Amino acid sequence: MTRPGREEEKGLFGRIASGASDRVLDIVDPNLVLDHVDVDALLEKVDVNRLLDRVDVNRLLGRVDVNALMDRVDVDALMDRVDVHDLVDRAGIPDIVAESTGHLTGSALDLFRKPIVGLDEILFRSLNRLVGREPTTYPAGPGDLVSWVDGHARGESIAVKTGRYAGPLTRLLAVIVDSFVVTFGFTLIVAGVVFVIRLFAPDYEIPSNTGIIYGASLLVWGFLYLWISLAVFGKTIGKMLLGVRVVSSDGQVVLKGRKPLVRVITYPLSFLLLGLGLLGVVFNPERQAWHDRLAKTAVIYDWGTRTASMPTPLADYLERRGSDT
Repeated sequence: MTRPGREEEKGLFGRIASGASDRVLDIVDPNLVLDHVDVDALLEKVDVNRLLDRVDVNRLLGRVDVNALMDRVDVDALMDRVDVHDLVDRAGIPDIVAESTGHLTGSALDLFRKPIVGLDEILFRSLNRLVGREPTTYPAGPGDLVSWVDGHARGESIAVKTGRYAGPLTRLLAVIVDSFVVTFGFTLIVAGVVFVIRLFAPDYEIPSNTGIIYGASLLVWGFLYLWISLAVFGKTIGKMLLGVRVVSSDGQVVLKGRKPLVRVITYPLSFLLLGLGLLGVVFNPERQAWHDRLAKTAVIYDWGTRTASMPTPLADYLERRGSDT
């Protein structure tokens, strides 16, 4: 039992101590005290995980005035300090956009290519069986290229994958597209030359009988278009759209040496004698026309990493026909 005098004595000392502490706080400079505090040593003694466990996050967020906080944020100053280009590059957005665009373009082209691939296969099989040849005994592609592609591509049942010999219809359509590209490109070149002449030499009279000059220029332009396209890319614009490319007959993807040049120079020979040199595209085991044989090249499907598959009903039909034989 505590005596009343003791409580009064304690209350007196408490009031004196409280007043003294208030007086000390008024006199002492807090900045001076903080300068003598070892913050690193203090933080090392703090158990952060235990501290966070004791924090009521929901209650804390409930007391935050988000609107007032956003009003105090200088968004323009914040954005000025952000390197947007570096942020975009580190997020990989350009690669994502490029990959998505590439797949979208490839899928659109696939819708155009797939029926042609199917018709190629039907035409090749039908014409060879018509002359008494068994098309299934022919090699699928040049050299070991087919095996390499099959080892790096997703397998499907009856499919024409990258690396297999291209069919006649696909190659014919590629030639038609390239013919349009050569003609249209030459027209643009001639129009550009005439425009420059009219601009800088308005008094110059362009000869009216320039048919021979135009014809020779067209041949030179077509030769350069085919030669440079094959030497640099292994394909022309027409072949790119139809999903084919030119490779060496032994399966080497890169055309080395004089092969592109020889192929372009001998190209007209395949069209002589009513296109007799083109029959090899259907009946030759390597599907080579005359200019392919002379240049030691072959034309294959090239759909990149995607499978050049045919529509399912057509694939099933060809699979059944193959099993019947």
